[in-house]
Amino acid sequence: MTVSGVLTLRDGTGVPVREIRADDAEALRRLVGRSSERSIELRFFGPMKELSAEKARRFAEVDGVDRFALVALDPEDEGEIVAVVRYEREGATDGAEYAALVEDRFQGRGLGIGLTRHLIEAARERGIRHLHALVMRENRPMLSLLRSLDFPERKRWEDGVEHIEIDLQPDEAA
Repeated sequence: MTVSGVLTLRDGTGVPVREIRADDAEALRRLVGRSSERSIELRFFGPMKELSAEKARRFAEVDGVDRFALVALDPEDEGEIVAVVRYEREGATDGAEYAALVEDRFQGRGLGIGLTRHLIEAARERGIRHLHALVMRENRPMLSLLRSLDFPERKRWEDGVEHIEIDLQPDEAA
């Protein structure tokens, strides 16, 4: 299944959404460049002046099954990415690591949660049963987003980072 369409934010803004493509690497670099130091620190667990071309390529070149990502495009300039959510399967397991970055001007408008819900549906269709995220303790918006998904979760703290695992198949857990 290909994921694409328009996600309507809380304020009524329609944001185009699609699967990431290999040629999105430069747009990912620009997204990181436009993001605040705080957003970068919370996403990458430390400061970063820019996303390297190599890392951007790795993030953009996914197989659509074990490595999958969705991007939201700027409604004013669809050549620019304003958010990305992704998962990467862990080896031969049914679990994957989740990560997200939303450009500051789009934070708090429902874009992160909307994209994450689409990502979860895609993950389920691709055999992912658990997503886990590493979240800094002070990243309250991300912790709130993960809790609002209403999936069973397990969490533990380690070195100031919360490890959250979300069960995507709660009905089968019984």
